[in-house]
Amino acid sequence: MMRQPSTIPRRSAARLGGLLAALALCALAAGQVGAQTGRLDGQIVQELEISGLETLSAETVEHYLFGTDGVVGRPLDAAALDRRLRRLWRRQLVDDVEVTASEATGGIRLEVRVVERPVLTSIEYVGLDRVNESDVREQADRDRIQAYEGEPLQRGELERLARAVEDLYKEKGFRFATATVDLATAGRGQRTATITVDEGDKVKIGDIDFDGNTVFGDFRLRLAMKDTKESGLLTRITKKDIYNPATIDEDLERIRDMYKKAGYKDVLIARPEVDVVARRPDAATIEEQGRRLAITVPIEEGERWKLGEISIEGNEVFSDDLLLAQFEDPRGGWLRSKKIDEGVESIDQLYSSIGYIFAQVGTELREQSDNVADVIVKIDESDQFRVGRIEFRGNTKTRDKVLRRELLLQEGTVMNMTAVQNSLLKIRQLNYFAVEEEEPIKFDFDSDDKTVDLLIVGDEAERTELQFGGGWSEVDGFFGQFSLRTTNFLGRGETVGVSVQAGRERQYYDLEYRVPWFRDKPQSIGVRLFNQEFDSDILEDVEFRSSYAGASITYGRSFRNFQSISMTYSFADVEDTRVLRDPENPGVELRDESVFISSTFRPFWIRNTLDSRFEPSRGLRTTASIEYASEIFGGETEYIKPEIGVTWFQPVTRQRFRSSVGVNFEAGYIEELRDPEDLDGDGFEDPAIFPQQRFFLGGDNSVRGFRRRSIVVRNDDGTIRRDESNFPLGGDLMALINLEYHVQAGGPFRLVLFGDAGGVFAEASDFEFDRFRYSAGAELRIRVPIFPAPLRFIYASNLDPLPGDRFESFDFSLSTSF
Repeated sequence: MMRQPSTIPRRSAARLGGLLAALALCALAAGQVGAQTGRLDGQIVQELEISGLETLSAETVEHYLFGTDGVVGRPLDAAALDRRLRRLWRRQLVDDVEVTASEATGGIRLEVRVVERPVLTSIEYVGLDRVNESDVREQADRDRIQAYEGEPLQRGELERLARAVEDLYKEKGFRFATATVDLATAGRGQRTATITVDEGDKVKIGDIDFDGNTVFGDFRLRLAMKDTKESGLLTRITKKDIYNPATIDEDLERIRDMYKKAGYKDVLIARPEVDVVARRPDAATIEEQGRRLAITVPIEEGERWKLGEISIEGNEVFSDDLLLAQFEDPRGGWLRSKKIDEGVESIDQLYSSIGYIFAQVGTELREQSDNVADVIVKIDESDQFRVGRIEFRGNTKTRDKVLRRELLLQEGTVMNMTAVQNSLLKIRQLNYFAVEEEEPIKFDFDSDDKTVDLLIVGDEAERTELQFGGGWSEVDGFFGQFSLRTTNFLGRGETVGVSVQAGRERQYYDLEYRVPWFRDKPQSIGVRLFNQEFDSDILEDVEFRSSYAGASITYGRSFRNFQSISMTYSFADVEDTRVLRDPENPGVELRDESVFISSTFRPFWIRNTLDSRFEPSRGLRTTASIEYASEIFGGETEYIKPEIGVTWFQPVTRQRFRSSVGVNFEAGYIEELRDPEDLDGDGFEDPAIFPQQRFFLGGDNSVRGFRRRSIVVRNDDGTIRRDESNFPLGGDLMALINLEYHVQAGGPFRLVLFGDAGGVFAEASDFEFDRFRYSAGAELRIRVPIFPAPLRFIYASNLDPLPGDRFESFDFSLSTSF
């Protein structure tokens, strides 16, 4: 363990305070020196005897007590001896020193008896099973326990170490664990310490009751306790049925906040009363008794208070009216702490957004009659700060300007803490420079110049993805592939990608190039060339085959509030083939082939505050687009296709493990723009929308478990709706809802519990939730750096099976869910 200085034992300090008195009393007891203590001081020391030594030499002790010249033949300086004894104690070399004097020829004879402090050579633990030694060392460091091997033994510190071991066991539910310290001689002046642990039995929480509560019932109060729960199946898994003084204090604070949010500002919550109750007290052994902890929390609710007036003091930068507007109800209603706290936080954000980063905002309650309390908001504005230098550390590949252009504040401008946080989010969204989680920014304040230097610290997140190999997936079957893609080409933040894949169900060739800051302005431009072929068995008797070959060009513009708009023009030669097989006559097929040119223009709007593209835990993404196909763009289809999407993530827990909940909603509609009566020169109807351009759902990116594009329009009785050629119909209307609960299992692993619902409908009047298709299940996701997206191992269950479903309970994918 790390060496630390030790404190003087109380026993030693007490002896030091009475040293002169002890010398005098010893002399009087011997009857040789005289009746007064002052007679010792100045007497000539004729003889000196030092005894009790083991490792120390007599010369060392004499040097510490009497200096280099010694004391024999010299007068005794009692005050100097007292000071030197104190220094000797601080050296921690001795446990006890006793000095006595007796008469000698021509002066006095001094006898110094020393009890040396032994050195602690080792600390061993016996019975330490449920707690690791590393946990003990960490706890000792936190409590600053000074028991170190190779240092002088301090018995009090060893006892503190034993109590720390007991506390660690109590945190794990072993309320009756005991730790005892035994010392053994290891040699001259050496001791070994053995801490023996009796773990006892683990006692879980049986009942949690409250005494004195009338406003909230016991159930509501138990619900407010997040980390202390009665023992049950779920709480045993999450280990929340273990009594931990630290976590129960946090839970009692949550209960106190709940009362204050309701207007009970004087609520008192006392320390819980903890009893051990045996469910089977007559059982022979402790284990069979089934002991449980019964916790009772005493509560004095007090009276409910109303909110009087809110006034502001100390403000000069902002007016009273502006600051009062930050409170939801500036007067009247109950005295709810949440509304007051939210108003104070809004005021604090106002000041921090214009450089007053050290402004102090506090509140004071002034009680009036009839349980009415006025709130006085006291403000100390302090000084305004501006941004000094902004630097980056850790970007060994990414150029400074690539990161700097994402910042929402500049050097020399007023310091804005809200802009700082939003700037960090924008940098994280790049996905190729990972800022540190704990301390992403180091601030350096200059109080004289009123400036703040910012150092943004992170590491390069390698975004060059090289894949060469093969595998199997639901969409592609068995496939081989090669791809090279980077989102930070030459450190300039540009995207370059080339992909080639050949499989049983999909083949594609794709080339992509995108510049996110074209001509160093917040505008992007991208070009994509593609040649793709898809082959999917969407139903048992239906196969879809599609071929797309073409190009697209995209121009986008970004805005500071996480918004951007883009416009994409696409041109592709399309070959769509629908194959209908007769299950009773293998080899008999009906084919419907469509060959046309697709040319579309698609404006797209997005506002995105998600903290990660692949593993989000908080934020909101909202999208809206309208795809427009027309002959004026050189295509052969004419339709309008608006779509919207909302994705929201929110953290749920941070202690013990991190988790978050995610919700995704998508909806779309497609409407043909050409008159159905409009015929071409051959007298045949020229369709404005080809069959496969309509909406189909299913797959790992929509309703999991259902085969890709296998969710089609169904009739009221649940049967598949088909056209005159007996092919299934896609929908003119689509709606999709995904719910996910993410648990970060550690490292690259993430467990996801999900529920999906989605449906496609021939027209808006058909929309009913009863016609949605539902699935639920779990995923294991593994983030592998060389892959562009997480590896997903999916288990799904069909919650409402219908005839004709193509459902696969187990699936593997390399993608994101939404």
